[in-house]
Amino acid sequence: VVNVDEEGMIWTGAPARERQLLHPEDSASSFKRFMGTGRSFSLRDKNFTPQELSALILKRLKEEAEQYLGEPVEEAVISVPAYFNDNQRKATKDAGILAGLKVERLINEPSAAALAVCQIQNVEEASYLVFDFGGGTLDVSVVDCFENVVEIAAVSGDNHLGGNDFDLKIA
Repeated sequence: VVNVDEEGMIWTGAPARERQLLHPEDSASSFKRFMGTGRSFSLRDKNFTPQELSALILKRLKEEAEQYLGEPVEEAVISVPAYFNDNQRKATKDAGILAGLKVERLINEPSAAALAVCQIQNVEEASYLVFDFGGGTLDVSVVDCFENVVEIAAVSGDNHLGGNDFDLKIA
């Protein structure tokens, strides 16, 4: 979530989500599903592209990583939904550049999840069915891990179905 307050200060993450409750017209969320499109979001009379909003989130993550590590962060690997097309991937890379990062690589979210599980469990060979049910998107992938290789065997997804959609239906 990104929120712009009365003074023009930009809030991201949890503080922005809290402000969204009282100032929904000055907030944007679930904009990842619009990456690579012509969609824009108007917050306090200023228009933002999904790339610009994503860059604000990435910039905050960069700052938090720098605080934690105690050194500059200049490069990043960014995860994206597996079904993202070339336009969406380019837009994500552009967001990283806007945030001041050299984007070394984009990796599919199911691949990132499978890599993490393989490393945490110290598994050399395994197959996973990964459900990535995010706020705005849904990915389902079959992932095979072997010999330090992660292979996506099958993928399907919907960038207009996610937790936010269920929240709206329940509300």
